[in-house]
Amino acid sequence: MSDIYPDYKIQQLLDLNEYGFYAFMPDSDVVKNDLGYFIKNKSIETYSYVSPTDLGAKNFDDFLSFTYSYFSDGKEYFIVKHALDEYFKENSKTLRQKQLIPYHLDIGMMHWQKDAKDMLNPLSHVEYELLPSKKVKKWVDVFFDAFVYPRSLRRYIIRMATAQSENGIEFFVGYVSNKDVSCFCSFNDGIYRGIYGVGTRLRYRRRGYASILMSNYILETLKSDPKAKFCLQVQKRSGAETLYSKLGFIEAVVQKRFDWDPSVFKSSS
Repeated sequence: MSDIYPDYKIQQLLDLNEYGFYAFMPDSDVVKNDLGYFIKNKSIETYSYVSPTDLGAKNFDDFLSFTYSYFSDGKEYFIVKHALDEYFKENSKTLRQKQLIPYHLDIGMMHWQKDAKDMLNPLSHVEYELLPSKKVKKWVDVFFDAFVYPRSLRRYIIRMATAQSENGIEFFVGYVSNKDVSCFCSFNDGIYRGIYGVGTRLRYRRRGYASILMSNYILETLKSDPKAKFCLQVQKRSGAETLYSKLGFIEAVVQKRFDWDPSVFKSSS
């Protein structure tokens, strides 16, 4: 597969970074084997996903068989993630037979160009702080103001961020005049620094703070690690995609998603 599609190995690296980022979620079962990466979350089902390795892609039936058994013989919800249209075309018959539902939300998997420093927008008046695990609630405060998340998930997200912070994931809050205005977090897997949860408080939007914060972070990181690589994932055709493109991130591959939702079949039977 990777010999036929040269971008496949890039996708595998970005998949592995995401897997490492989510591996420390509370109430989750996590498996990584020769066939793929598997996460089953018992609190938030949309965090339950699978992604095949090169071997799993070549042996798709084996990959799906393990997936269904992992999710209680298909009694639980999951998402299959993969970045290649050609891959899904090759396996379209199997996907139809398994009754997997196309999830029409493409995700751009992007990485930063080394020669894009001139595209960054650093400014000294936007400062940022790396939070210790005991202070990640401050990050959650900004995150929940920036994104439309049900308040009922707040306690879980605090548990999740605390566990991630204790396992090496870094949580940052950006400040302007001592006011916390934006946030992001980063996971370094030794190859890429994956950037997640980039957000700006509602009342501070459209002032370029997220762009400045990420620019400052990238440049400061490169001072201590000139070989650092950065990646992220973003919804296609969104304002966030435009922002990241202006900072020098380019699209490596586009990730497709298919759902297995057993409740659909229960309700229709």
